[in-house]
Amino acid sequence: MSEQQGSRTAPFYHIPSRQIVSVEHPAMIKNFNKAIDTLQGNMGISKILNPPKADTPTYLYLRPEDPMSRPVQSTSLPSNNILLKVTVPKRTGRKRKRGSDEPFTGVPVSTLSPELQPRRSAKELLRSLRDNADKYQVEPVGTVNRTHVFRGMPDFAYSTTNSSFSNRFREQILSFDCVTNGVADDKMKQFDLDMAKGVAPNVDIIPPPSFSQGDIPFIYSYRQNQAVRQSVDSSGNITFVNTQQSTKVLTHLVAYDIAEVPSKPQDDCPALETQDKILQETVAIVEELFNQRPAWTRRGLRNHLKDVEQRYALRHAIPYVGYIMRSGPWRDAIIKFGHDPRTSPDYRRYQTLMFRILPREPEVARDGYGGRRHAVPRLNEAAIDPNAELKEDTHIFTGRLPLPLDGRMWMFCDITDPLLQSIVFPPPESQPSGFIRETCDIISDGWFGSGTLAKLKLIMRHKLLALIEDQIPNDQDFACILRLPDYATPENVNTAFTLDASVASNRELIMATEIRAMIKGTPSWRELTNQGQDQDATSKRGKGAAGRRVQWRDTAGEDESEGEEEAIEKQEILEAGVEEVMNAVIAAEYDDENDDQAESDEGEDVEEESRPSGKSANRR
Repeated sequence: MSEQQGSRTAPFYHIPSRQIVSVEHPAMIKNFNKAIDTLQGNMGISKILNPPKADTPTYLYLRPEDPMSRPVQSTSLPSNNILLKVTVPKRTGRKRKRGSDEPFTGVPVSTLSPELQPRRSAKELLRSLRDNADKYQVEPVGTVNRTHVFRGMPDFAYSTTNSSFSNRFREQILSFDCVTNGVADDKMKQFDLDMAKGVAPNVDIIPPPSFSQGDIPFIYSYRQNQAVRQSVDSSGNITFVNTQQSTKVLTHLVAYDIAEVPSKPQDDCPALETQDKILQETVAIVEELFNQRPAWTRRGLRNHLKDVEQRYALRHAIPYVGYIMRSGPWRDAIIKFGHDPRTSPDYRRYQTLMFRILPREPEVARDGYGGRRHAVPRLNEAAIDPNAELKEDTHIFTGRLPLPLDGRMWMFCDITDPLLQSIVFPPPESQPSGFIRETCDIISDGWFGSGTLAKLKLIMRHKLLALIEDQIPNDQDFACILRLPDYATPENVNTAFTLDASVASNRELIMATEIRAMIKGTPSWRELTNQGQDQDATSKRGKGAAGRRVQWRDTAGEDESEGEEEAIEKQEILEAGVEEVMNAVIAAEYDDENDDQAESDEGEDVEEESRPSGKSANRR
C-alpha cells in the first residue's frame, strides 16, 4: 500500500536560492544580442537586476540605434514563479517514415553552424515532450520574484533620416564623444544653428520629443446604436436604417429681399401621389384654406385641422402648398405659392407680430401645438390624447381672458381686439392721408409707418403682460399713445413722440420712451439714419454725450420758466434711464428672434440667412 502511495506521489525538487527577474519582451526574439540592446545593453540589464527601488521600471528602445527614439516604459510587478529548465533529446534533423526501419535521410542539425540552426517553436517543443515522455528532464533554476511587463502603447515614430538638423544633432551632440583617443573632440563646437531670417524652401521640420502623452489605450466601448435596425431594400440588399432619424422637410424658406418668390414646390419634393393618405388629406384641406386667404400662420392652419394625425402631418404638407418668409414684416408667415406680399398694400393684413412670452407653464412653441418639436411628443411629456377636444381659435387675439399660451405670433388680420384693430385698420372716414405707404418697406415696417407699428407693439405687449397675470388692461391708459403720429423721421422722433411732462403721468412718459426706442431699434430706422447722417458727426456726438440723452430744440433763445425747466429736466432724466433699459430689452428681443430663426418653425437645422442686425438702438 505504501509502495502504491509512493508511486503515485510527484517527485520533489530542490529550488536553488537564486533570485531571477523576468522581462516579458514584446518582440519575437530571434537575436539575443539585439534584444539586450533594446534594453540598453549590459547597463540596462544591471539596473534590472539591481534596481534602486523594488518597483523601478525599465525602458525598452524599439530602435536602439536611434538615440532620438522614445522608449517604452515597463511596469515592475512582484511575482512568485519558478523558472524550470526542461531538457529534451536534441533534434537530429533527419527524417524517416514513422514506424518503419528505413534509414534516416537529411543533413544532421549538429553539423550546421549555430546561426543556421533553426529556432524551435513552442509547438515543436510540446510535440517533442509528448514524443519523449520518458526521456526529458526537469530542473528548477530559481524563483522569479519580479516581472517586467510592457502594457503601454509605444509612441508614434517619425523618420528623421532625411533631416539634416537631426542628423547633425545626432552625430555631434547625442554621441557625447567629447574626447577621442585622449584628444579633445571638436564635434560639439562644430554644431551651430542656421540664423538666416525669412521663409526658405524645403524647411527642415524638427519633430517634437514626443507625439503622444499617454501610453494607456482608451476604451471607447463602441456599441451599436439601438435606433439602427437592419432592413432589406427594394433590391433585396441588407441595409441599416435609423428609426429615430427625422424626416427632412423640403419647405421653401426665403429671405425678405428675395428677388422672386417661389411658385411651386422644390424639385426634389416627392410626388404627392406617392405619399400616405393622411398627408394627401391634409394637403387638400390646407389648399382649401389658402383659397380663402393667401397667407396663414402655422397655428391658424393647425387650428382648422380636426384630426390629431392631420396636425402632425401639417409640417410635411406645407412644402406642397406654400413657402415661409424667414424675416421681414411677414416673418414666419406661410404664404401661398406665387403670391408676393411686397407687391400690394392688400397684403398688409397678413403682416406678423412676434412677442417673447414667458408663461407660468413649461415652455411653449413659437406658433405650434404641443411644443416646438410638435411632430413627436417628448419623452417627459404626456402624449396628446386623440379623444381630447382640440382648440380651434388659439391663433386669434381677442384681448380677453383666457390668453392661449400655445404660441406667440399673430397676424394683423387675426387680431380682433377693437383698440388694436383701430390702430392698423382705422375706418376709411377717419383714416389719415398717407396712412399706407406708397412703397413697401421690406426690411421691417411693411406697408405701415414705423410709428403705427410701434404703437401696435407697445399696446399689445402691455395687454399680453396683463393677460398673463389674469388681468384686463383699461384702454383709456393708452389714450396719449394713440395720439402720437404714424410716421417718424430723424427730425421729429424726439419732438413728435415726446409727451408733456407737466401733463402726462410717469407711466405715459415711460411708454412714450418705449415707443421711441422701438422706432430706433428697427433695422429700417438704422438704415435710414446711416444714410441721412454723417457717421463721424454721430460718433463724436455720442462720445460727448457720454451716454446721457440730450434733447435738441429748434427754437433758440426761448426762455423757460423755472417750473418748465424742472419739468423738462425731470423728463430728460426719466427718459434717459428708461431708454437705456429699453435698449437692453430690445436687444434681448432681437437676440431671441435671431435664435428662433436659426431653429425655424420646421424643426430643421438651417443656417441663418443674412439680415439686418437687430441688437440695440443707437444711443445718443
